[in-house]
Amino acid sequence: MDLISAEDINQRIEVLEASHAVATRLLALVERDDVGAREVATVLSADPVLVQRIMRMANSAYYGTGGRVRELHAAIAILGFDAVKSLALTSFVEGTGTITPQDWEHSITSAVGAAEVARMIGADQQQAFSLALLHDIGEAVIASLDSTFHELLANRRAMPLTADGELTMLAVERKRYGLHHAAIGADMLESWNFHPDLVQAVAQHHTPKGSLSRTHAALVDGDRIAHLITCGLSLDQIRETPMVLLPHYVDDARLAGVIANIQARSAAMIADLF
Repeated sequence: MDLISAEDINQRIEVLEASHAVATRLLALVERDDVGAREVATVLSADPVLVQRIMRMANSAYYGTGGRVRELHAAIAILGFDAVKSLALTSFVEGTGTITPQDWEHSITSAVGAAEVARMIGADQQQAFSLALLHDIGEAVIASLDSTFHELLANRRAMPLTADGELTMLAVERKRYGLHHAAIGADMLESWNFHPDLVQAVAQHHTPKGSLSRTHAALVDGDRIAHLITCGLSLDQIRETPMVLLPHYVDDARLAGVIANIQARSAAMIADLF
């Protein structure tokens, strides 16, 4: 297929931005310093599917609310504006038919993992969770332009990330599409007025040259943990994999317990959401 040019990417982002009035209004609204949860709820109420997803997430075991959240503004206050913004953006991109259940599983597992690593290293857990929900949004853009891309993703997720595999993945995407998914995702976040630090964190979540920030560190480790979980190998098999990329900020002695905890919590959230 022809390479995806920067113009193709920009045109696709413009189409996505214009395709969902609720997300567009939300993006403008959350930029205001004086916005409250009730005002955000009023905007979101126009999208019943998104409202249902927010309510389910706020009532999931992950947040420990015991299923007692009944009003949308209360759910928004629990999740925080960043998480609601990430859910809204992911949900309207999902409307293009390019986000699969497996994509949601990877995003949520990465988000739970990133939040746990953030807790361990003193980063903002909510910010890490929210950013991890969106970190692979560039894959949805590629999938919208190449129907065979999800087959490539499925093969990729069947194995843990390795140093050489990660470089090969990015090189293959650049050769086939002109840009890799992390760069495309960063372009999207920049167009949505995300903070430059968060844009760079997404741009470099597969090419970290040292941690750009604690949030970036949490994102990288959360993504790696998600790949360890979804590949289906035992931890012993993973450790025997040449050049395997293990999380930087989880002690090896604690890794098995941390993975089991993240796997259980993310599975519970996925079950609650879907």
